[in-house]
Amino acid sequence: MLLSNNTNKVIDLLNMYDNLNDVDKIKLSIYLLENKNFICSFNINELIILLKEILNNLDINYNKTIVNFNKYKHLVFLSSKYLELNNDEKKRFIIEMLFNIYENDFKMKIINEKINQELNIYDFYYSLLNY
Repeated sequence: MLLSNNTNKVIDLLNMYDNLNDVDKIKLSIYLLENKNFICSFNINELIILLKEILNNLDINYNKTIVNFNKYKHLVFLSSKYLELNNDEKKRFIIEMLFNIYENDFKMKIINEKINQELNIYDFYYSLLNY
């Protein structure tokens, strides 16, 4: 974990997030970033575009189908748990979620390099601190 003072709700949600497979982690991350429910000064669209590129590399059918979250009960559950968080906890969870992706080994050199070069988790973190 990147942050040391997370609430129990955030820690529990992160534990559930850790148990997801790589594709589901990225899908949920995109969904939550698109519907983050808080304001920040960081350009979230760049993160979303990066995550969509990664998802496209992980799941070749990603661009060919519409993602219906109802098909993924575990993702619906996690997103509903996310909605129960207050704004500060949501920010903390998003930071930890992106840090989890940053630290994850996707077993594909192209994806790992892209994440290491383009996922600006620390800049995002500092932007949320100042907002």
